Amino acid sequence: MLVKTEEIEDIPKDIRTGKKIISIYGLGFVGTAITAVWLRAGATVIAADKNNKIVNSINYKKIANTEPKANEAFIEAVNNKRLFATRNIKLASKKSQIKIISVPVGIKNDVADLSNVHSVINDIISNLKINDIIIVTPTVPIGTSNQLIRIIESKTKMKVNKDFFYIYSPERIAIGQAVSDIENNYPAIISGAGKKSVKIARKIFEMISSKTPIVMTSTKAAEAEKLIEGLYRDVNIALANQIAILCEKEGVNIWEIRNAANSQPFSNIHKAGIGVGGYCIPIYPRLLLQTAKNKGINLNLASISREINEAMPAHCVNRILTEIKQRNRKNKATILGLSFRGNIPDKRMSPTYDVVNELLANNIKVTIHDPFFKRDSLLPKSVKITNNLKKAVRNADIIIVATNHNQYNKLNDEFFIKNSRIKPIVFDGRGILDKKKFTNIKLITIGN
Repeated sequence: MLVKTEEIEDIPKDIRTGKKIISIYGLGFVGTAITAVWLRAGATVIAADKNNKIVNSINYKKIANTEPKANEAFIEAVNNKRLFATRNIKLASKKSQIKIISVPVGIKNDVADLSNVHSVINDIISNLKINDIIIVTPTVPIGTSNQLIRIIESKTKMKVNKDFFYIYSPERIAIGQAVSDIENNYPAIISGAGKKSVKIARKIFEMISSKTPIVMTSTKAAEAEKLIEGLYRDVNIALANQIAILCEKEGVNIWEIRNAANSQPFSNIHKAGIGVGGYCIPIYPRLLLQTAKNKGINLNLASISREINEAMPAHCVNRILTEIKQRNRKNKATILGLSFRGNIPDKRMSPTYDVVNELLANNIKVTIHDPFFKRDSLLPKSVKITNNLKKAVRNADIIIVATNHNQYNKLNDEFFIKNSRIKPIVFDGRGILDKKKFTNIKLITIGN
């Protein structure tokens, strides 16, 4: 039975009263934020995840996520019986009318790995009902939504925009501020498989955001928009990194130059750095390159930018090695920061891993400090990790700032001399240390 206009108008009320239940698939960083936002909007939510530990932590109110505003929303909703978690994806689909997919998209051999998305879709459609709404949020290659719709229609014999509705809205969040990003910071990008899907998308997303959603003309346009957001940043960072290398050779300071250049409104040079991490910027250009290759297009700027940014950890370590050889230093290094970005507990694809490998390949012992981590199974066993900063720098004659945690901003030569017990060489891979505070030991800054 076709959804009538008045029924679309009633969707917000139906969500708040629990007449329409939302199921959310994948409770990682993104799924956690999306769940929290919908709970704060008054929805009843089924949180579906195949990780038993995550499911139990929600149901028993022992939630360990650190996303601001999320824990409170989860605990209140469990108490009010508006949230329960399950590993049974098919059951979640059966009991809900709105299904939000937030599982991660990986990459293998520079090709998108959509296996998580396909797995959830297959489980959902086993219990897909007339007028159910499917919302997909992961960043995906251009054309993925059209492929998913064909799969759903083929396996269910149902028709999109007649029997079910499909919405694509890529997440636009940063860890540590994700709930605020959805609710207030950025407008949602929405698209749908036809006019009714788009109308439904408008009604749904107006419930959770103070910003008017940006409606794209097609799901392909929305998919491309999200990828190009990431590509822009990757290319801009690559430009900053190449300029940084030039500045090092010329003996000028990229940070001084950048500040002056960005005083002009048409210049927006990003920050140079020891590497680019996270599950966004390093991956999105690869997904675009995959599409370009399939279409016979040479997207060489994206490819070159990736090469530049991936080479930065090795470049920075080579600068350190040059200094070591000149000074006949010992071979013990402390890296400050495992997170890929400052002030968040997220180490996915962190450049610190590459820095570690470069140092170990040159027979340098490595200790890592990070306020958020005491252990990490991805690190070689020989690498020590601690969240005790004074202990981390003890006897280290090489200090490398790899993450811009606030804890590191005010460090000075007195701290390093006192706690290292020697005069270490300090390499600032994020441009956050004040050179005026380093008069007694050598401070090397990227791009200077």
